[in-house]
Amino acid sequence: MDSGNQTTRSRSAVRASGGEKQERSLVTRQELIDAARCIFARDGFEVARLQDIAAAAGKTRGAFYAHFQDKEDVFFAIFEQDIARDQETYLKELNQSSTYEERVAILVRNVEDIIYDKDRALLYLEFKMYAIRHPHKRKRLAELHLLMCTRGAAAAKLALLPELQSDDPDEQRSRTAQFGLVIDGIALNRYFDPVGLNKEQTRERIESCVRSVMAPKSSWRKNS
Repeated sequence: MDSGNQTTRSRSAVRASGGEKQERSLVTRQELIDAARCIFARDGFEVARLQDIAAAAGKTRGAFYAHFQDKEDVFFAIFEQDIARDQETYLKELNQSSTYEERVAILVRNVEDIIYDKDRALLYLEFKMYAIRHPHKRKRLAELHLLMCTRGAAAAKLALLPELQSDDPDEQRSRTAQFGLVIDGIALNRYFDPVGLNKEQTRERIESCVRSVMAPKSSWRKNS
């Protein structure tokens, strides 16, 4: 009886130890993500160094590699969290929306929030420039980016936007690229010349582009 109780206690201790280890691992991973956000914002994606990210988190390079393969990997972790945060913010509104105009307004606010988050907008631009400057990586990174934009948390939002739904993967890819065009193009010019593109003009451009992408017979759409 005593032996059985001791075995049970030992197993419980092992499980508790495993749970604590997993929790510490998750905390470390999040600390590295938070540090990467800061280093990317400070130095830019291209020149950011893994050792600086690890140091900013108070970790070693080994700890970084225990969680991420490279800078690209940690970027997608950041991107995934951004998408999940967007979902948490806008999913309830989309669930309650019943008209096209309501959905347009929600998407306009979503795009505005991304553009006015300067660190986020610039990181997305820098990541795409990084992919363009490294042609051997571009296709793989573009495919991963597309998956992140159309699967997981992002898929839940798309499911509530009938104007953006399509069974055609090429059409879905086209829509994703169009929204990227809106965000990247407006963000780039907004931060390059904020006087030439004020807040009211920015919102007008965003709304115009969102309506164009969502319109049933939009010229943006792939011809069927």
